[in-house]
Amino acid sequence: MRGREGSDRFEALDAGRGVCALTVAFFHMPLAHPWQQQAWFPNLQLCVDVFFVLSGFVLLHAYGDRLATGRQVLRFGLMRVGRLWPLHAATLGLLVLIEGVRFLSLSHHAGTPGATPPFGPEHRPVEIVTHLLFLQNFRTFGEYSWNFPSWSIAVEFWASLVLAATVMAAGPWRRLVFAGFAGASALALWWVSPRTLFVIQNFGIVRCLFDLFLGCLAYTLRDALRLPRRLATPAELLALLALPALVLLSSPGPLGYGASLVFAAAIALFSHQGGAVSDLTRARAPQRLGQWSFSLYLLHLPVIQVFVTAVHAVEARTGLALTAVLGHEHLVDLGSGPANLAAAAALVALTVPLAALTHRVVERPSLAWFKRVDAGLAAPAAPAAVAALAPR
Repeated sequence: MRGREGSDRFEALDAGRGVCALTVAFFHMPLAHPWQQQAWFPNLQLCVDVFFVLSGFVLLHAYGDRLATGRQVLRFGLMRVGRLWPLHAATLGLLVLIEGVRFLSLSHHAGTPGATPPFGPEHRPVEIVTHLLFLQNFRTFGEYSWNFPSWSIAVEFWASLVLAATVMAAGPWRRLVFAGFAGASALALWWVSPRTLFVIQNFGIVRCLFDLFLGCLAYTLRDALRLPRRLATPAELLALLALPALVLLSSPGPLGYGASLVFAAAIALFSHQGGAVSDLTRARAPQRLGQWSFSLYLLHLPVIQVFVTAVHAVEARTGLALTAVLGHEHLVDLGSGPANLAAAAALVALTVPLAALTHRVVERPSLAWFKRVDAGLAAPAAPAAVAALAPR
């Protein structure tokens, strides 16, 4: 991603992606900490909408001028598979392995407190196929299963193909088309989920399309937020406060859809990297988190599964009560709110080095392989292009 003149990346946006990945990981940690009962806590899911808006922005930046033909759209689809599928498949395989270990363990310890049956409703073998085909979010089995955060990866894959076809067909009218698709998606989203933006099962694709096209629209309008340094810094500070403010203040209802508009404006602003906040994001730590964000997002569920399995094993062997039911959720309870909060933070921290490892051994090599395949597909077009330029 190209950012400031001379830079190959939107460093500020990369850093923001890393922070959002950590936030989503924390949100999913199944511990009975005091924040679980706060009214604002579910709003941490807004980070997923940040991901979607950012994806639309970045995809249009990277491919907007390379989606003029059906062949280019097919190559785009191949690269989307290369970016999303290998790590998704690897983490799914890890979860299947963990489930196999649970099966062997629970076969010798029947009646373990709080333990769900292995390969039960949330881990049925047949659903492995739907995950591998990026179909788990649609009307298949109607439940979250296996690596459930990957629902967003699945819908983003299909939505990005819609985006590519739209860019190819829209031509010079793309800004108007993006606005129309974003508006139509917002109306469809209100129809299927009038009380909340956080629709997931079955209609998550509508939410993704809404955010994705907002990101595209933001990219076409980004020059309006190119500010001089003296204005860029206070504007970035305001934008930096927008996400926590929205988390704390957003309430159910269609007005919540406005959060994605704020995210789109903030992303367009930070893409210019003109203020002091953007300067801070170029530090090593936030940049590393940005690089590892996809692994952080997909890998935290296997970490949770190992942790919960270990807790159930300790319960079975010691008789200690280490789980509690809050609302409809079965959560780990280590005895106090601060202890649970600390454990949740520790599990998120543990995910970081593991994400660095999977980024290195899964993400980078697989994407490099797909790039080589893409280069091979592009090569046959070169002689034809030369022939077309030859004098007649």
